[in-house]
Amino acid sequence: MRRLPGYVLSLALFCAACSPQPNDIRYEFFALGTDVSLTLYAVTPQQASVAAELLESYYADAGHHWYPWAPGELQSINAAIASGSKIAVSARLADVIRRAAEIEAASNGRFNAGLGLLTELWGLDDLSNSPDAIPSYADIAALLAQQPGARRLLWDGNRVSSESTSVKIDLGGIAKGALLDDGIALLRQQGINNAIINLGGDLTVIGNVHERRARVGIRAPTADSPIAFLDAASGETIVTSGNYERFVEIGDRRYTHILDPSSGFPVTHTVSVTVVHEDALLADAAATAMMVGGADEFDALCKALDIDYALLIDASGDMHLTSGMRARLHFVSDGHVTRRLRERLHSISDRRLTGGTRERLHSIAYKPLFN
Repeated sequence: MRRLPGYVLSLALFCAACSPQPNDIRYEFFALGTDVSLTLYAVTPQQASVAAELLESYYADAGHHWYPWAPGELQSINAAIASGSKIAVSARLADVIRRAAEIEAASNGRFNAGLGLLTELWGLDDLSNSPDAIPSYADIAALLAQQPGARRLLWDGNRVSSESTSVKIDLGGIAKGALLDDGIALLRQQGINNAIINLGGDLTVIGNVHERRARVGIRAPTADSPIAFLDAASGETIVTSGNYERFVEIGDRRYTHILDPSSGFPVTHTVSVTVVHEDALLADAAATAMMVGGADEFDALCKALDIDYALLIDASGDMHLTSGMRARLHFVSDGHVTRRLRERLHSISDRRLTGGTRERLHSIAYKPLFN
Protein backbone atom coordinates (compact mmCIF):
# COMPACT_ATOMS: atom_id res chain seq x y z
CA MET A 1 0.00 0.00 0.00
CA ARG A 2 1.30 3.42 -0.95
CA ARG A 3 0.53 6.63 0.90
CA LEU A 4 0.27 9.55 -1.48
CA PRO A 5 -0.70 13.21 -1.35
CA GLY A 6 -3.34 14.52 -3.68
CA TYR A 7 -6.89 14.04 -4.77
CA VAL A 8 -8.56 11.22 -6.64
CA LEU A 9 -8.10 10.83 -10.39
CA SER A 10 -9.98 7.74 -11.46
CA LEU A 11 -9.67 5.72 -14.66
CA ALA A 12 -13.38 6.05 -15.35
CA LEU A 13 -14.36 9.03 -13.22
CA PHE A 14 -12.55 12.14 -12.12
CA CYS A 15 -13.01 13.69 -8.70
CA ALA A 16 -12.08 17.35 -8.90
CA ALA A 17 -11.54 19.05 -5.57
CA CYS A 18 -9.33 21.75 -4.13
CA SER A 19 -5.59 21.39 -3.86
CA PRO A 20 -4.52 18.89 -1.19
CA GLN A 21 -4.34 20.20 2.34
CA PRO A 22 -1.77 19.10 4.97
CA ASN A 23 -4.36 16.84 6.64
CA ASP A 24 -5.47 15.20 3.38
CA ILE A 25 -3.99 11.72 3.04
CA ARG A 26 -4.31 9.35 0.11
CA TYR A 27 -3.51 5.64 -0.06
CA GLU A 28 -3.35 3.39 -3.11
CA PHE A 29 -3.34 -0.39 -3.29
CA PHE A 30 -4.33 -3.21 -5.61
CA ALA A 31 -7.26 -5.44 -4.73
CA LEU A 32 -10.06 -7.34 -6.45
CA GLY A 33 -8.11 -7.24 -9.67
CA THR A 34 -8.14 -3.46 -9.88
CA ASP A 35 -6.62 -0.27 -8.48
CA VAL A 36 -8.10 1.12 -5.27
CA SER A 37 -7.51 4.56 -3.83
CA LEU A 38 -8.66 5.96 -0.51
CA THR A 39 -8.56 9.71 0.08
CA LEU A 40 -9.14 10.92 3.63
CA TYR A 41 -9.78 14.55 4.58
CA ALA A 42 -9.15 16.28 7.91
CA VAL A 43 -7.68 13.22 9.63
CA THR A 44 -4.62 12.46 11.71
CA PRO A 45 -1.92 10.23 10.18
CA GLN A 46 -2.59 7.53 12.78
CA GLN A 47 -6.32 7.57 12.15
CA ALA A 48 -5.73 7.40 8.41
CA SER A 49 -3.22 4.56 8.67
CA VAL A 50 -5.54 2.37 10.74
CA ALA A 51 -8.50 2.96 8.42
CA ALA A 52 -6.48 2.27 5.28
CA GLU A 53 -5.02 -0.97 6.65
CA LEU A 54 -8.45 -2.22 7.67
CA LEU A 55 -9.91 -1.39 4.26
CA GLU A 56 -7.06 -3.04 2.36
CA SER A 57 -7.33 -6.17 4.50
CA TYR A 58 -11.10 -6.38 4.04
CA TYR A 59 -10.86 -5.97 0.27
CA ALA A 60 -8.09 -8.55 0.03
CA ASP A 61 -10.25 -11.04 1.92
CA ALA A 62 -13.26 -10.34 -0.29
CA GLY A 63 -11.12 -10.70 -3.40
CA HIS A 64 -10.15 -14.15 -2.18
CA HIS A 65 -13.60 -15.39 -1.19
CA TRP A 66 -15.89 -13.62 -3.66
CA TYR A 67 -14.09 -14.66 -6.86
CA PRO A 68 -15.59 -17.70 -8.60
CA TRP A 69 -12.50 -18.92 -10.47
CA ALA A 70 -9.98 -19.34 -7.66
CA PRO A 71 -10.03 -21.26 -4.36
CA GLY A 72 -12.30 -19.51 -1.88
CA GLU A 73 -15.84 -19.48 -0.57
CA LEU A 74 -17.62 -18.62 -3.81
CA GLN A 75 -15.78 -21.35 -5.69
CA SER A 76 -16.91 -23.82 -3.00
CA ILE A 77 -20.49 -22.58 -3.30
CA ASN A 78 -20.45 -23.05 -7.06
CA ALA A 79 -18.97 -26.52 -6.71
CA ALA A 80 -21.79 -27.50 -4.36
CA ILE A 81 -24.40 -26.12 -6.76
CA ALA A 82 -22.85 -28.03 -9.66
CA SER A 83 -23.00 -31.25 -7.65
CA GLY A 84 -26.61 -30.67 -6.60
CA SER A 85 -25.77 -30.37 -2.92
CA LYS A 86 -26.43 -27.77 -0.22
CA ILE A 87 -23.76 -25.58 1.39
CA ALA A 88 -23.56 -22.97 4.16
CA VAL A 89 -22.80 -19.39 3.10
CA SER A 90 -21.26 -16.63 5.22
CA ALA A 91 -23.67 -13.86 6.23
CA ARG A 92 -22.38 -11.01 4.05
CA LEU A 93 -21.87 -13.14 0.95
CA ALA A 94 -25.35 -14.61 1.39
CA ASP A 95 -26.78 -11.10 1.62
CA VAL A 96 -25.07 -10.05 -1.63
CA ILE A 97 -26.26 -13.16 -3.48
CA ARG A 98 -29.81 -12.68 -2.23
CA ARG A 99 -29.76 -9.04 -3.36
CA ALA A 100 -28.48 -10.19 -6.75
CA ALA A 101 -31.50 -12.48 -7.09
CA GLU A 102 -33.86 -9.65 -6.11
CA ILE A 103 -32.36 -7.30 -8.69
CA GLU A 104 -32.45 -10.04 -11.31
CA ALA A 105 -36.20 -10.33 -10.71
CA ALA A 106 -36.78 -6.56 -10.63
CA SER A 107 -34.84 -6.03 -13.86
CA ASN A 108 -36.66 -8.86 -15.65
CA GLY A 109 -33.39 -10.74 -15.98
CA ARG A 110 -31.35 -7.91 -17.49
CA PHE A 111 -29.05 -8.29 -14.52
CA ASN A 112 -28.09 -11.90 -13.87
CA ALA A 113 -25.36 -13.00 -11.45
CA GLY A 114 -25.81 -16.69 -12.23
CA LEU A 115 -24.16 -16.78 -15.66
CA GLY A 116 -20.67 -17.93 -14.73
CA LEU A 117 -20.83 -20.81 -17.20
CA LEU A 118 -21.71 -18.39 -20.02
CA THR A 119 -18.77 -16.23 -18.99
CA GLU A 120 -16.56 -19.32 -19.30
CA LEU A 121 -17.94 -20.13 -22.76
CA TRP A 122 -16.74 -16.72 -23.93
CA GLY A 123 -13.36 -17.07 -22.21
CA LEU A 124 -14.07 -14.04 -20.06
CA ASP A 125 -13.07 -15.87 -16.89
CA ASP A 126 -9.42 -15.72 -18.03
CA LEU A 127 -8.68 -12.63 -20.08
CA SER A 128 -5.01 -13.63 -20.41
CA ASN A 129 -5.93 -16.65 -22.53
CA SER A 130 -8.34 -15.74 -25.32
CA PRO A 131 -10.23 -18.58 -27.02
CA ASP A 132 -9.63 -19.35 -30.70
CA ALA A 133 -13.27 -18.88 -31.68
CA ILE A 134 -16.51 -17.57 -30.29
CA PRO A 135 -18.74 -20.19 -28.64
CA SER A 136 -21.16 -22.02 -30.87
CA TYR A 137 -24.78 -20.96 -31.04
CA ALA A 138 -25.71 -24.49 -30.03
CA ASP A 139 -23.64 -24.36 -26.85
CA ILE A 140 -25.05 -20.95 -25.90
CA ALA A 141 -28.61 -22.04 -26.61
CA ALA A 142 -28.19 -25.25 -24.61
CA LEU A 143 -26.97 -23.34 -21.58
CA LEU A 144 -29.64 -20.63 -21.74
CA ALA A 145 -32.35 -23.26 -22.14
CA GLN A 146 -31.55 -24.31 -18.57
CA GLN A 147 -32.37 -20.76 -17.41
CA PRO A 148 -29.39 -20.21 -15.11
CA GLY A 149 -29.76 -17.35 -12.65
CA ALA A 150 -29.57 -16.39 -9.00
CA ARG A 151 -33.36 -16.67 -8.87
CA ARG A 152 -32.96 -20.44 -9.20
CA LEU A 153 -31.21 -20.63 -5.84
CA LEU A 154 -33.00 -22.21 -2.88
CA TRP A 155 -32.26 -20.97 0.63
CA ASP A 156 -32.66 -22.84 3.88
CA GLY A 157 -31.48 -20.33 6.47
CA ASN A 158 -27.87 -19.65 5.54
CA ARG A 159 -27.59 -22.81 3.42
CA VAL A 160 -28.07 -22.64 -0.33
CA SER A 161 -28.73 -25.08 -3.14
CA SER A 162 -30.16 -24.63 -6.62
CA GLU A 163 -32.99 -25.84 -8.79
CA SER A 164 -30.47 -26.06 -11.63
CA THR A 165 -26.85 -27.22 -11.71
CA SER A 166 -26.32 -24.75 -14.60
CA VAL A 167 -26.18 -21.85 -12.12
CA LYS A 168 -22.69 -20.54 -11.47
CA ILE A 169 -22.56 -17.41 -9.33
CA ASP A 170 -20.42 -14.60 -10.73
CA LEU A 171 -20.64 -11.35 -8.75
CA GLY A 172 -18.70 -9.27 -11.27
CA GLY A 173 -21.63 -6.92 -11.85
CA ILE A 174 -22.41 -6.29 -8.19
CA ALA A 175 -19.35 -6.98 -6.03
CA LYS A 176 -17.69 -3.58 -6.34
CA GLY A 177 -20.88 -1.84 -5.30
CA ALA A 178 -21.33 -4.12 -2.31
CA LEU A 179 -17.74 -3.56 -1.24
CA LEU A 180 -18.08 0.20 -1.57
CA ASP A 181 -21.03 0.00 0.81
CA ASP A 182 -18.92 -2.09 3.18
CA GLY A 183 -15.94 0.23 2.85
CA ILE A 184 -17.99 3.26 3.82
CA ALA A 185 -19.39 1.43 6.85
CA LEU A 186 -15.87 0.45 7.90
CA LEU A 187 -14.58 4.02 7.62
CA ARG A 188 -17.47 5.41 9.59
CA GLN A 189 -16.79 2.87 12.34
CA GLN A 190 -13.29 4.38 12.53
CA GLY A 191 -14.67 7.89 12.95
CA ILE A 192 -13.87 8.97 9.40
CA ASN A 193 -16.30 11.70 8.39
CA ASN A 194 -14.86 12.90 5.07
CA ALA A 195 -13.42 10.48 2.52
CA ILE A 196 -13.62 9.11 -1.00
CA ILE A 197 -13.15 5.45 -1.92
CA ASN A 198 -12.30 4.83 -5.57
CA LEU A 199 -12.68 1.13 -6.36
CA GLY A 200 -11.65 0.51 -9.94
CA GLY A 201 -13.21 3.75 -11.15
CA ASP A 202 -16.39 3.62 -9.08
CA LEU A 203 -16.56 6.23 -6.33
CA THR A 204 -18.30 6.56 -2.99
CA VAL A 205 -18.20 9.80 -1.01
CA ILE A 206 -18.45 10.38 2.74
CA GLY A 207 -19.01 13.92 3.91
CA ASN A 208 -17.40 16.80 2.04
CA VAL A 209 -14.13 17.80 0.44
CA HIS A 210 -12.83 20.90 2.18
CA GLU A 211 -16.31 21.89 3.37
CA ARG A 212 -17.98 21.47 0.00
CA ARG A 213 -19.35 18.62 -2.04
CA ALA A 214 -16.96 16.46 -4.01
CA ARG A 215 -17.13 17.27 -7.71
CA VAL A 216 -17.06 14.11 -9.80
CA GLY A 217 -16.47 14.06 -13.53
CA ILE A 218 -17.98 11.53 -15.90
CA ARG A 219 -15.46 10.45 -18.49
CA ALA A 220 -16.15 10.15 -22.18
CA PRO A 221 -15.80 6.47 -23.15
CA THR A 222 -12.45 5.66 -24.83
CA ALA A 223 -11.13 9.13 -23.90
CA ASP A 224 -9.62 10.74 -20.84
CA SER A 225 -11.71 13.90 -21.05
CA PRO A 226 -14.80 14.33 -18.85
CA ILE A 227 -18.04 15.11 -20.62
CA ALA A 228 -19.69 16.53 -17.52
CA PHE A 229 -19.40 17.00 -13.76
CA LEU A 230 -21.78 16.59 -10.87
CA ASP A 231 -21.52 17.42 -7.19
CA ALA A 232 -21.85 14.25 -5.11
CA ALA A 233 -23.70 14.34 -1.81
CA SER A 234 -22.39 12.51 1.24
CA GLY A 235 -23.18 8.81 0.99
CA GLU A 236 -23.64 8.80 -2.77
CA THR A 237 -21.90 6.36 -5.10
CA ILE A 238 -21.18 7.01 -8.76
CA VAL A 239 -20.81 3.84 -10.81
CA THR A 240 -19.99 3.60 -14.50
CA SER A 241 -20.27 0.38 -16.47
CA GLY A 242 -18.80 0.35 -19.97
CA ASN A 243 -18.21 -2.01 -22.86
CA TYR A 244 -14.61 -0.79 -23.07
CA GLU A 245 -13.55 -1.79 -19.53
CA ARG A 246 -12.88 -5.52 -19.90
CA PHE A 247 -12.99 -7.58 -23.04
CA VAL A 248 -11.68 -10.63 -24.83
CA GLU A 249 -10.16 -10.58 -28.32
CA ILE A 250 -11.20 -13.45 -30.57
CA GLY A 251 -9.79 -13.33 -34.07
CA ASP A 252 -9.75 -9.69 -35.11
CA ARG A 253 -12.73 -8.68 -32.97
CA ARG A 254 -13.05 -7.43 -29.42
CA TYR A 255 -15.95 -8.70 -27.29
CA THR A 256 -17.03 -6.92 -24.11
CA HIS A 257 -17.36 -8.73 -20.78
CA ILE A 258 -20.99 -7.62 -20.40
CA LEU A 259 -23.19 -10.43 -21.69
CA ASP A 260 -26.88 -10.24 -22.56
CA PRO A 261 -28.62 -12.98 -20.54
CA SER A 262 -31.35 -13.34 -23.16
CA SER A 263 -29.12 -13.82 -26.21
CA GLY A 264 -25.93 -15.08 -24.58
CA PHE A 265 -23.86 -12.64 -26.63
CA PRO A 266 -21.87 -9.57 -25.60
CA VAL A 267 -23.70 -6.23 -25.53
CA THR A 268 -23.09 -4.05 -28.59
CA HIS A 269 -25.83 -1.40 -28.50
CA THR A 270 -24.64 0.43 -25.36
CA VAL A 271 -21.25 2.02 -24.71
CA SER A 272 -21.60 3.06 -21.07
CA VAL A 273 -24.03 3.68 -18.24
CA THR A 274 -23.47 5.88 -15.19
CA VAL A 275 -25.72 5.57 -12.13
CA VAL A 276 -25.73 7.70 -8.96
CA HIS A 277 -27.36 6.25 -5.85
CA GLU A 278 -26.90 5.99 -2.08
CA ASP A 279 -27.09 2.18 -2.37
CA ALA A 280 -23.78 1.34 -4.06
CA LEU A 281 -24.70 -2.32 -4.57
CA LEU A 282 -27.88 -1.32 -6.38
CA ALA A 283 -26.06 1.31 -8.45
CA ASP A 284 -23.53 -1.28 -9.62
CA ALA A 285 -26.13 -3.88 -10.59
CA ALA A 286 -28.43 -1.26 -12.15
CA ALA A 287 -25.64 0.03 -14.39
CA THR A 288 -25.07 -3.52 -15.66
CA ALA A 289 -28.80 -4.08 -16.21
CA MET A 290 -29.08 -0.84 -18.20
CA MET A 291 -26.06 -1.79 -20.31
CA VAL A 292 -27.99 -4.89 -21.30
CA GLY A 293 -31.40 -3.23 -21.66
CA GLY A 294 -30.04 -0.35 -23.70
CA ALA A 295 -31.79 2.85 -24.68
CA ASP A 296 -35.08 1.11 -25.46
CA GLU A 297 -35.44 -0.11 -21.87
CA PHE A 298 -33.74 2.80 -20.11
CA ASP A 299 -36.94 4.37 -18.77
CA ALA A 300 -38.46 1.07 -17.70
CA LEU A 301 -35.35 -0.09 -15.87
CA CYS A 302 -34.91 3.24 -14.07
CA LYS A 303 -38.49 2.94 -12.85
CA ALA A 304 -38.24 -0.75 -11.93
CA LEU A 305 -34.99 -0.28 -9.99
CA ASP A 306 -35.92 3.09 -8.44
CA ILE A 307 -33.06 4.96 -10.10
CA ASP A 308 -33.42 8.75 -10.27
CA TYR A 309 -29.96 9.61 -11.60
CA ALA A 310 -28.69 7.75 -14.65
CA LEU A 311 -26.92 8.46 -17.93
CA LEU A 312 -26.71 6.01 -20.85
CA ILE A 313 -24.57 6.49 -23.95
CA ASP A 314 -25.55 4.26 -26.82
CA ALA A 315 -23.44 2.92 -29.67
CA SER A 316 -24.35 5.85 -31.94
CA GLY A 317 -23.04 8.32 -29.37
CA ASP A 318 -26.44 9.56 -28.23
CA MET A 319 -26.98 10.31 -24.55
CA HIS A 320 -30.07 9.29 -22.63
CA LEU A 321 -30.55 10.89 -19.20
CA THR A 322 -33.13 10.80 -16.48
CA SER A 323 -34.52 14.23 -15.78
CA GLY A 324 -32.91 14.10 -12.33
CA MET A 325 -29.49 13.40 -13.82
CA ARG A 326 -29.78 16.16 -16.40
CA ALA A 327 -30.60 18.65 -13.65
CA ARG A 328 -27.41 17.73 -11.78
CA LEU A 329 -24.91 17.53 -14.64
CA HIS A 330 -22.66 20.43 -15.56
CA PHE A 331 -21.37 19.85 -19.06
CA VAL A 332 -17.76 20.75 -19.66
CA SER A 333 -16.99 24.14 -21.14
CA ASP A 334 -13.22 24.04 -21.47
CA GLY A 335 -11.02 23.74 -24.56
CA HIS A 336 -12.34 20.29 -25.36
CA VAL A 337 -15.76 21.69 -26.16
CA THR A 338 -16.18 24.17 -28.97
CA ARG A 339 -18.42 27.20 -28.79
CA ARG A 340 -20.71 25.60 -31.36
CA LEU A 341 -20.98 22.48 -29.21
CA ARG A 342 -21.85 24.51 -26.12
CA GLU A 343 -24.55 26.32 -28.08
CA ARG A 344 -25.88 23.02 -29.38
CA LEU A 345 -26.01 21.61 -25.87
CA HIS A 346 -27.97 24.63 -24.72
CA SER A 347 -30.43 24.43 -27.60
CA ILE A 348 -31.35 20.76 -27.11
CA SER A 349 -30.99 20.36 -23.35
CA ASP A 350 -34.71 20.86 -22.71
CA ARG A 351 -35.94 18.39 -25.30
CA ARG A 352 -38.13 15.80 -23.62
CA LEU A 353 -38.85 12.47 -25.26
CA THR A 354 -41.72 10.05 -24.90
CA GLY A 355 -41.74 8.40 -21.50
CA GLY A 356 -41.24 11.49 -19.40
CA THR A 357 -38.03 10.47 -17.66
CA ARG A 358 -35.58 10.48 -20.57
CA GLU A 359 -33.68 13.39 -22.02
CA ARG A 360 -31.67 12.90 -25.18
CA LEU A 361 -28.64 14.84 -26.36
CA HIS A 362 -27.69 14.09 -29.94
CA SER A 363 -24.32 12.80 -30.98
CA ILE A 364 -23.03 16.28 -31.82
CA ALA A 365 -22.96 16.85 -28.07
CA TYR A 366 -20.80 13.82 -27.52
CA LYS A 367 -18.62 12.72 -30.39
CA PRO A 368 -16.35 15.80 -30.52
CA LEU A 369 -15.08 14.84 -27.08
CA PHE A 370 -13.44 11.79 -28.63
CA ASN A 371 -11.15 13.98 -30.73
